Amino acid sequence: MKASDFFELIEQDLKEGKAMVSYRLPDKDAVQLLSQTSRGVFRIKDFSESGFIFAPFENSENPLFIPENDCAKTVLPFFEKAIFQLSTTENSSENFNAEEKSAHINLVGLGIETILKTELQKVVLSRKEIQKVTASAAEIFKNLLSLYPNAFVYLWSHPETGVWIGATPETLLRTERTKFSTMSLAGTRMRQDFSENNWTQKEIMEQQIVTDSIVSKLNDLGYSEAVLNVSETFTSEAGSLLHLRTDITGNFKMDTTEIGSILKSLHPTPAICGLPTKVAREFILNHENYDREFYTGYLGLINMTTEIKRSNRTRNQENQAYSSIRKDSALFVNLRCLKYTEGEVAIYVGGGITKDSEPSLEWEETVSKTRTMKAAL
Repeated sequence: MKASDFFELIEQDLKEGKAMVSYRLPDKDAVQLLSQTSRGVFRIKDFSESGFIFAPFENSENPLFIPENDCAKTVLPFFEKAIFQLSTTENSSENFNAEEKSAHINLVGLGIETILKTELQKVVLSRKEIQKVTASAAEIFKNLLSLYPNAFVYLWSHPETGVWIGATPETLLRTERTKFSTMSLAGTRMRQDFSENNWTQKEIMEQQIVTDSIVSKLNDLGYSEAVLNVSETFTSEAGSLLHLRTDITGNFKMDTTEIGSILKSLHPTPAICGLPTKVAREFILNHENYDREFYTGYLGLINMTTEIKRSNRTRNQENQAYSSIRKDSALFVNLRCLKYTEGEVAIYVGGGITKDSEPSLEWEETVSKTRTMKAAL
């Protein structure tokens, strides 16, 4: 299939208002399109379902999903990336409304004050920015595919949610047979002119808080530290941004029915909410003064059929006729995202606040993050 035909299908689905999603997994060439064939609205009941899930930050008990057995599947085997890059030098702080900047700085200041006076250790504070656009949703999606080969890039449309587009660097949960993996991701720096040893103590501590929380939650589910593999912390690249990252892997105790309990335990992580979770969530809901909707929720494949073919190198030619079928999941935190309506987008962006945060620098971090999304507009 030609790329032009593939994106025409996306445009047609959007025009018809179908429930659909197009996506590319990190470091993969193929772009997938799932178009729901019925007009029904489907919700996850017990996380044993197979399909594509789209969950909000709040009230994610029964999130929307597109069932694998009720959708048409189309694959673009290879997406040829356009030749253009992110601009990392433009300082766009002055483009923002002074009131908007002041409001976020004041919010961060209140967060720091609360951390110093209460049990709150970390809180992730965000904002929404409205930007006029002339590009279509499919064009923005194509640009993100070019700009972010290492991210999970998606375009989701549903009558219940509208159109959302994003390129997220953060895995919430991946499964393959009896194995699962997750990650802690925190700290943000521009890639340009940054060396490995430039991470500050504030950023290192912020990332360690996320790692410790994830490990603790998995311990509470019965996955002891002895059976979890926690990697060394390393610098991970996402477009023009760098983050501190730790990978955490393990084996299911029983089988993949554990997915639901792990998801409910991990979400929301300290990387997108804070710690303690309940206290941070209450602070966010009481003080951010807007609805995050699906920003910092999660999305992706749940129990999707994967066909694994035998290697063509085998000497036993009969074996080549066989393949194995398994159910894999690949779920991601909904970061670096925007909500699209005709003529404008709402860009969502935030950052982790600790006692060592500096409000003006936290504002600049959100500016850097919005710039990565604006490059695709």
